Amino acid sequence: MTILLKGYLSERRREEILVNIIMGFIVPWIFGFILYKKKPIIVLLIAPIGMTVAFILNEWGTNYFWQFEPTFRNRSLSALPLNIGFYPVLSSFLIYFKLKKKGNTIMLLFCFTLFTTGFEGMGLAVGRVEYFNEWNIIGTFISYLIAYFIIYGYYQILLKYQILKN
Repeated sequence: MTILLKGYLSERRREEILVNIIMGFIVPWIFGFILYKKKPIIVLLIAPIGMTVAFILNEWGTNYFWQFEPTFRNRSLSALPLNIGFYPVLSSFLIYFKLKKKGNTIMLLFCFTLFTTGFEGMGLAVGRVEYFNEWNIIGTFISYLIAYFIIYGYYQILLKYQILKN
């Protein structure tokens, strides 16, 4: 891929894109593949809804409130590795832990939201994420909490129709 981009992008920009692909897609799917080997049904059913929610929120967010680096003419393109890697894998792990541990759902949702917000906070601190239009880390926390509630709601529907077993 780097060879294909060589004539069009600076070395620094190619490296930024490569970091996004490695950290946002490849590394998460290494863990996603491990989860798939343990519980394929969870990854097959939950990752697509995780991707869908990620695409919707990031499409909205990159137009009004935040931007990932490096930027492109199509602003949402910067989030692509995260949308198809990090977020669907985390969504799958959320449901895996919900099925495995019969503990407090609110605490689980809160922990996943806190982890994801912390991850984005690190991106903010190192300049990989930029906020605008008065967006802040609290808004980020709320948006992740909403996303995880949507994933959990979908999981509840899968249980109701016995597509997933509790």
